[in-house]
Parts: sequence; C-alpha cells; structure tokens
Amino acid sequence: MGGVPSVPRDKSRRLQVIAAGYSRTGTTSISIALAHLLHGPVFHGGSQIFQREDAWMREWCRMVDADGNSPELLARLRRITAGYVAIADAPAYMLMPELLALYPDAKVVLVTRDPARWYRSMAPIMKSVSIPMRFLDLLLWPCPTWRWLPHYLRWAGTREEKRIGTEFTPDMLDKHNDWVRRNVPKDRFLEMDLGEGWRPLADFLDVPVPEIPFPQANDAAEADAVTRRILVTAGLSWVAILVTAGTLAWQAYRYWGVR
Repeated sequence: MGGVPSVPRDKSRRLQVIAAGYSRTGTTSISIALAHLLHGPVFHGGSQIFQREDAWMREWCRMVDADGNSPELLARLRRITAGYVAIADAPAYMLMPELLALYPDAKVVLVTRDPARWYRSMAPIMKSVSIPMRFLDLLLWPCPTWRWLPHYLRWAGTREEKRIGTEFTPDMLDKHNDWVRRNVPKDRFLEMDLGEGWRPLADFLDVPVPEIPFPQANDAAEADAVTRRILVTAGLSWVAILVTAGTLAWQAYRYWGVR
C-alpha cells in the first residue's frame, strides 16, 4: 500500500520487469530500486489502487470485470500498464500469466522473505480485508477511489482461491513462491533476498551497480498509515453526511411545523 503512485508520461515505454514477490516482501523497496535502475516509472499495486484518482480505479475495476474474456482483459491491462517500466505488488503477481503474454520479453524478479516473519507482518492486512464486503461497500461509499476497493477485493479473492488458495497460513508464501517458479521461464527469472543489495538485481538487468545504498522502505508502516487514513476519512465522511442530513431534517421540521 505504501509509496507514491507514479504516472507515466511516455506511454510508448514497455514493461521490462515484473516483481512477483508477494505483498509484504519489500515490494516498495524493490519498486524504488527498479525505478532507479530502469530510469522510469514503476507500477506499485498498493500505491496505485489506494492513492490514484477515482476514474483510474473505475477503469481498473472494468479491467478485472473482463476476467474470463481474455482479449478484453489483455487489451485493458495493456492500456493500464502502458508507459511503466516495471510492476510490483498485488495484483501484479495475480496477473503474471497475462503480463507475460503481453510482455514476452519481460524479466521476473521474485523477492523472498522468511515465511514466519512474513506471516507476522501480513496478519494485520489479512485481518483488515476480512471485514464483511457489504459493510465495506457501505463504509467506503462516500470516498472516491476507495469506494471501488470492495469490488477489487472480491475479484482478488476469487483469483487467489484459484491460484494458491485463500487459507492464511505461514506456508502461503511458499505456495506463492512455488507458483511463480513454475510459471516463469528460467532464463528470465531471478530469485533474491533484499539483503543481497544491488548486485544480483543489477547483474540480472545488465546495468551498472549503483553507488548509493539499496532502498529500504518500510512497507508495514506505510500500509498501516494508508489503512488508518482510509478508516478516518470514511468515518469523517459519514459524520458529515449524517450531520448534514440531520440539519436538513431539522430545518424541514421547523419549516413545516410552523405552517
């Protein structure tokens, strides 16, 4: 969820790298690293879905609604990813087969992490998305962009159930990693730990190793901040709606009561 959403200016640029690590495996850090190495905008899923404009998120939902109609899905996915040099975080890894079909020359980077540490880090996210969707529909209805979140989450849940299952256990990360390994050509695949720094990633992409420190963004802190902002904004929006409705009702009562 963290980071700042990037918007490409040159739509002719093509996707060169798919960062297929699961959420909370350093997706923000690898996004920053790829933007530096490839000199272009990176599509970080959490940032895009939670922080872009309402019209963009509506277009994203139209794309996922096309799931099952491969030509339409691919056409919409191509338009959405046009101009980005790399893509990371959910839903990129869910759409990896489609992305590889669209960008057959793209390379895939799988960032791994200790499953136990990942499980502890991911638990708050899984808890937050376990809220009943009908309640989330109502809660987020007044909030542009975020009002589309339940729609996206329903699709993501269906995709994940088919891909690796939805039972949240420590071995969920291993299931995901194994799925990625099975579905990527070996000559275009790199598996790494962020602790290895720039060298394996730069060598894989055939670019010079930067002389600056490897980025270390705190995905957990940024995701928690976005979650709090969503809940506070939704709560305040409903307070404003109820206060306005109450005021109008009171004024109407007074007007009609004195007639």
